[in-house]
Formats: sequence, C-alpha cells, structure tokens
Amino acid sequence: MQDTQLYQQILGLEHPWRVTGVVMKRESRTIEVAVECAGQVWACPECRQRAHLHDYETRRWRHLDSCQFKTILVAEVPRVKCEEHGTVTVKVPWAEKHSRFTAYFERLAIDVMLECSISAACELLGISWAEADGIKQRAVRRGQARKQATAMPRLCVDEKSFGRGHDYMTIVTRATD
Repeated sequence: MQDTQLYQQILGLEHPWRVTGVVMKRESRTIEVAVECAGQVWACPECRQRAHLHDYETRRWRHLDSCQFKTILVAEVPRVKCEEHGTVTVKVPWAEKHSRFTAYFERLAIDVMLECSISAACELLGISWAEADGIKQRAVRRGQARKQATAMPRLCVDEKSFGRGHDYMTIVTRATD
C-alpha cells in the first residue's frame, strides 16, 4: 500500500477528493498530505444552487500526528461564484468552515482539554491558547445546534439578601416534581 492510499483511507476521503501526495519533512518533523479535488459540478455552500467554478484557494489544516510528526493537510479548495452570495469557498469534508484543524484533530483536542488545563492541553497538542479557544467555541456551537429546545414545566425565581446592606442574589432554578 502506498502512502497516498494509506492517507486516503485514514482521512476517509471519497470522490471527488483524493490524496495525491505525501511528503515527509524530517527537519521540521512534519508530514504534508496533498489533497486535490477531481472535476466536479459545484453548488453554493449557502443556498445549494448550482454555481460556476471561480478559482482555487490553497488552504492548510492540522491533522492528527503521524508517528510523532505533525501532519498537515494541504488542498486547493474550489471557490464558486454564486449569483446570490458572491464568491464563496466550497465546504471540505474533513473540517468546519473557518477552522484550520481537521474534525479528527478537534475531537482529540476537546478530549485532552476535558482532562487537563487549557495551558497543559496547548502544550501537549502544540497549539496556541487562541487556537484552543476557537476549537472550544466551535464545539459549543455544534453542541447547541444538536440540543433540542424543551419548555420547562415550572421555573422558580427567588431573591435572597446576603451580607450587610442591600446585597441581593437572584436564584433561578427549574422546579422538580
């Protein structure tokens, strides 16, 4: 099995995406995986209407490490011209919009951040605090999008005085039967 086939399977890429090359850079301890897109009719990622190919944008994503080598996906991502939304970048199957990390890496990062401090997680993963914060915010948005809104049967609100003077605390809780 060649490196390209191995990474094709590891990433779970399907048509029209395919791995075209794998380059190991020993000095920087990185592996770059080149991904390209075969000819495809594209739709606007916003409205799903057929759109014309405008150009390509080179983008990079951090993936799970391969044998202690930082793994980077590099792809020429198509940008399409939509009549309603203008020029927009096509969604890639391995990452969220505006993320510079693959979904697999973000899943690992969330697990690590749940087990230790953010500073320790950043050091273990080799990411900055701002990058960790972005990963957390995207995870919260995904969780909120999955959460079903439910009406509470009863809501209790109480105001209690504490300390001296006019210091009050408002307590809001859901009533249980």
